[in-house]
Amino acid sequence: MTCSVVIPCHNRVDLTRACLQSLQHQVAAPDLEILVVDNGSHDGTSQLTGSGVRVLSLRENLGFAAGVNHGLRHARGDTVLVLNNDTQLASNALHELHRALDRDRTIAAAGAVSNEVKGHAQIEVGRRGESAAGRRQIADDLRSAPRLQDVTTLSGLCLLLRRTALDTVGVFDERFGHGNFEDDDLCLRLRLHGHRLVLARRAFVHHEGHATFSALGLDVFAEIRRRRLQFDAKWQSDPAGRATIAALDDDPLGAGAAAEDGRLAWPRWADADWHLGRAAAAQRDPQRAARHFTALLRHCPQHVDAQLALGACQLEAGLPEAAQATFEFAARQPLSRVQQQYLLEQLGAHAYRSGRPGDAAASFRAAAALGGDPRGILHNWIGLCQLATGQLDAAERTFTTAAEQGHGIAHTNLGICAYRRGDLAAARQRFATACERAPDDPVARANYAKLCELVPAG
Repeated sequence: MTCSVVIPCHNRVDLTRACLQSLQHQVAAPDLEILVVDNGSHDGTSQLTGSGVRVLSLRENLGFAAGVNHGLRHARGDTVLVLNNDTQLASNALHELHRALDRDRTIAAAGAVSNEVKGHAQIEVGRRGESAAGRRQIADDLRSAPRLQDVTTLSGLCLLLRRTALDTVGVFDERFGHGNFEDDDLCLRLRLHGHRLVLARRAFVHHEGHATFSALGLDVFAEIRRRRLQFDAKWQSDPAGRATIAALDDDPLGAGAAAEDGRLAWPRWADADWHLGRAAAAQRDPQRAARHFTALLRHCPQHVDAQLALGACQLEAGLPEAAQATFEFAARQPLSRVQQQYLLEQLGAHAYRSGRPGDAAASFRAAAALGGDPRGILHNWIGLCQLATGQLDAAERTFTTAAEQGHGIAHTNLGICAYRRGDLAAARQRFATACERAPDDPVARANYAKLCELVPAG
């Protein structure tokens, strides 16, 4: 079997040489055909040589997607590795990527973990991967990690693809220019055709990060915003695309509504169950949500987010033993900070509802320590735990912090604190504020109406 490695680059020949050197030291890897796509460089990139290396020169910089596509047109391999030139692979990376692809014929693409990458692929290793010795140590550290993790999108910085899958869905969309969202676009097309996407969690690649953007003098964040608008414009007319866009905007109800039509248009699209499950969970229907998450896990058994969401539904449905088993299975996977925080929040909520406010507060504090509490949700929970154990002063301070961070229901809880102190006027004002900040909170509305009868306005 032959693997074609396609490396688009614009200048920074020093980084490209380092990347090629790391490819020359791969162990147990298939035969390599290395295609360096010189995107209008003027620093000697066109003169690069090496075993199996072929330089394909373009007169001008056509961008990442067009550069990759130019390489794909010349590639002869059964698999294709799309690779940024500012990366260096651990020596076992290609072997682990191919092992991941070989686990299931429905897996169309596999990505590596990295120090600088989006989503669950990022691991906390700092700059250790800059040296070959550092990459060897990181690879050794990852030997006990689970091999696979199902995801809905992968980064294009190191992406191994089946050639047959590309032949089915097409190559990169060149409208995305220098980069960003061209990989999300390709991954969405693969998912719509029923393919799995996985992280090979034992494959590590060091990434310098935005080297091409820096060399071109581009504002990375401005480019991301621009490409996101292009992505939205392309997919807005497709129901599965609308669901994906709504999910990117953290709108589970909108994503669920679009996914209903999306699954009719794309019967093999497993992510419809993810969006429908999240929508059902947001509507406090844990049984329906659990059915959707279970359906997704049948297709993508290593989907950690779905495992965590299923466990939360089982807790809410009054099935703590099933939830514990689900959480324990999920916890055996490498969890990102966001996933760890979610798990701790769910365990805290269960402990609180089970009458164990002390254990609950410990879980919520651990969650806050992992990733902060920018929306005040965790502080509101901690305040409830303090209130349940009679710590009125501490609860009031904690609810104040939650309210300052924008959590509307914290105003309701501050009203409850004032009511317990016997300050009905202050309680009435707090409930009035809660009705403004959290208009869907029935507790705030009921308490405000009650106090309006007891406490005259003004």
